[in-house]
Amino acid sequence: MNVEKMNSKALIRLIVTVIFFLVSKGSDAQSSQIAEVKVRLFFQYSGEFSQPLNGKEVLWNVMAGGGDVTEPTTSAFVDIVVSGLPNTYVAKQAVDLLVKNGRTGKIVERQRGRIGIYGPSGETHVGFWLRSFSCDPVILVVSTAGSSKSLTLPFRCGE
Repeated sequence: MNVEKMNSKALIRLIVTVIFFLVSKGSDAQSSQIAEVKVRLFFQYSGEFSQPLNGKEVLWNVMAGGGDVTEPTTSAFVDIVVSGLPNTYVAKQAVDLLVKNGRTGKIVERQRGRIGIYGPSGETHVGFWLRSFSCDPVILVVSTAGSSKSLTLPFRCGE
């Protein structure tokens, strides 16, 4: 009788392990979608961040605090909102950020961040630090295995 109980417990453990494996495997296979790309400028005097850029800002001479910015800025925080299945963990999926010079087309930076765990709303945030920009437009290309988005930041300088 003890052998039968032990076999039953072992079978239950095996079934639970297989179910857990299939659920975990399914989570990694899900399609992660880039829901939104938010960029906040980092202000050098105060250490504060701007509101997310909406594409209507004048980004002229921002290194000196010109255009629509209130302080000098040469870096920014990029917040990528990724959507997927609520309350799931995706072990192998990542978000890639490619930063290109908008004038030359040259790739100036590559970054990768892990997606990790989706919250109850089915969203998670992956953050990147855009280390430096100057007087040339910057093109951000954000991608996952399931989607991609691009955003141009029209930085310019002059008299």
